[in-house]
Amino acid sequence: MDAGRDFPASISRLYSLSPMSPSMPSGVLKALSLKQPFAWLIANGYLLVDDRSWGTSYRGSILIHASKGLYEEYYHYIKNHTDVPIPDKHQLEYGGVVGMAKLVFCGKPNELPAAMNRAYRAHFSNVPAGHYGFLFADATPLPLMSCPGKLGIFEIDVDKLLAAPPAAQSELF
Repeated sequence: MDAGRDFPASISRLYSLSPMSPSMPSGVLKALSLKQPFAWLIANGYLLVDDRSWGTSYRGSILIHASKGLYEEYYHYIKNHTDVPIPDKHQLEYGGVVGMAKLVFCGKPNELPAAMNRAYRAHFSNVPAGHYGFLFADATPLPLMSCPGKLGIFEIDVDKLLAAPPAAQSELF
């Protein structure tokens, strides 16, 4: 059996990131909450693989939600030791959707499909053994849409979220 046939075609075609449509998403969409700076890095296409202790069978469009937390040590490392143009801490957005991407693969580093190219394999090198790497593609940042996050993959009704009055005015209605 050809290993490439077992691997999602979306990965086989991916050789560079291309931005998704800049229009706002609509409907009920899956979301994943991450602490900063990881939410910013994924939404802006600088981080392709995030590791988790759990896996998922979900593949498709996913909203990138920035929790209210910050991993200080990772932020400082990126700011001081890379050329990634990450904003200052106080300019990062927290507590809402900051981007959208496609979740195209989820797997353990020792179980990568033979058809996965070398560039994507390299992104799994920092995933600890026993953890799952979530591979993202076609990332695009979005204007902040404030909303609470949740653990795991959860759903957000974007239309309902965008139709809600701003938090400061919601008590008036």
